[in-house]
Amino acid sequence: MYDILIRNGTLVDGTGNPRRKADIAIKDGKIMAVGQLNKAESVRVIDAAGKIVAPGFIDAHSHTDVTVESNPFFESTIRQGITTEVVGNCGDSAAPVSPLSRGGFGKFSESPMNREMTLGQYMDLLEKKGMSANIAWLVGHNTLRSIAGIRGLEYTEDQFRRMDILLRQAMNDGALGMSSGLEFDPGRMSDPEELLRLTKVLKEYDGIYTSHIRNRDTKVLDALAEFLNVIQTNKLRGEVSHMNIRHNTHAPEYAVDQCIKMIQHARDNGFDVLTDMTPLNYGIGSMAGILPMWLTSAPKEQLGQLLLDPLTRKKLRNDCDRYWRFIAGGEWDRVRMQNNMAIPEINGLTFPAIAKLWNKDPWDCYFDILAANAPDIGSVVLVSYLFTDAHLRETISNPLYMLVVDGYSTSIEGAIAKATGFPLHYIGMAWFLTKHVRELHTLSLEEAIRKMTSMPAQHFRLGKRGLLLDDYVADICIFDLEKLETPFDLQNPCQYTKGMDYVMIAGTLVLDEGKHLHTTPGKCLRR
Repeated sequence: MYDILIRNGTLVDGTGNPRRKADIAIKDGKIMAVGQLNKAESVRVIDAAGKIVAPGFIDAHSHTDVTVESNPFFESTIRQGITTEVVGNCGDSAAPVSPLSRGGFGKFSESPMNREMTLGQYMDLLEKKGMSANIAWLVGHNTLRSIAGIRGLEYTEDQFRRMDILLRQAMNDGALGMSSGLEFDPGRMSDPEELLRLTKVLKEYDGIYTSHIRNRDTKVLDALAEFLNVIQTNKLRGEVSHMNIRHNTHAPEYAVDQCIKMIQHARDNGFDVLTDMTPLNYGIGSMAGILPMWLTSAPKEQLGQLLLDPLTRKKLRNDCDRYWRFIAGGEWDRVRMQNNMAIPEINGLTFPAIAKLWNKDPWDCYFDILAANAPDIGSVVLVSYLFTDAHLRETISNPLYMLVVDGYSTSIEGAIAKATGFPLHYIGMAWFLTKHVRELHTLSLEEAIRKMTSMPAQHFRLGKRGLLLDDYVADICIFDLEKLETPFDLQNPCQYTKGMDYVMIAGTLVLDEGKHLHTTPGKCLRR
């Protein structure tokens, strides 16, 4: 007697092979049989006739570590079929927890981070509270630097030893590896030698090194070469986080083609290196990312006053041509507030709208917002139009790219909805299916599902997940592709994906006939 029997479904099994009709039998959280199971008996039978049955989707680039405590039911991502999220990306992880760290990429609570926990202790806490989905952890390089008290280029051996100890502790606790975010403070102040030294630890644990590389415009090739040198020198697995080129930022011609060739060359030489791409023309980013280091390296307690100073502002207007360089070019219509804690009423507005509301120049609005959030300017998140349709097509379709969201699991209710009011977080993974598979035919359904299941599961070593095979963990989603809806409405952004029928984690249903059951079978997946 099985626990669950899925009958009559069309299996897209995660291998990339053509879809086929088959049944799936599940018991004790695992897939026990796949095939024509006409005589099988089960406690629960799900009729999946006319529906796609797929492995649960894996978002290999998520920032949900920032929202998991306030959204333990993974409201928006469960409804997209996401069963596992790899968190702690872009150099910022919510754990190890320390008052010295900003607690991940973005800030969604006014509560001070006045507690200290190792990654292992924090994972235990989350599991004790209960989660509806799985998360797997990277530890952030920026987080390590912050806890060790390193802000600039220089560091003492005692400070480096502190980072080394913290990284080893996290790896022993089950972290998959380490991420870096080299366009953001304090990581952008590090030099390549520091990263080479620190990532040697990962080799001892077969850990992965992921990186939001140092530059993705004029110096993108140098930045990618720096990352690949770390991988090759220390013989690591690697993930180039969102290897894309933002529109109109002065990158070399055919830059992404050259980057793909560099990654492929590393693979041809035996290195397990891949990359990933996000679904929309829009993406999130750090508001402080455009600021020069002469400002961000100032004592934290002085940042607010500096940002209010007229002479400093005058100088900044001519020295913010970095990161999202289209801002320096005056393309303010591309930029909107995602979240800031100091002036939440402007979250969701474009900068032209904020400028009109305040009757100020956009630059002054920009500096006013940062000053109001000082000293925690690194926690302020923006959304911007970043990528052309053509760029999305060439990256999403490339075999070296996984499909990721680069966002947060969120809800349509409460304070978290106000802080994450952008469609990406509600529809991102499903958008690959509705837009890039069903509408644009950028890639086949089989290939899309492979890129969001077995490909990340194997690369990040997530065990027996990502395939519909015997003895694999029964993380499964069921949906009708033609009925899947991903509402994209900038005026009403907080809308869930519609049409996902069933989602189960380790054989426990979390979404049943489209209804979220708020069951909590999720785990922190330890290396």
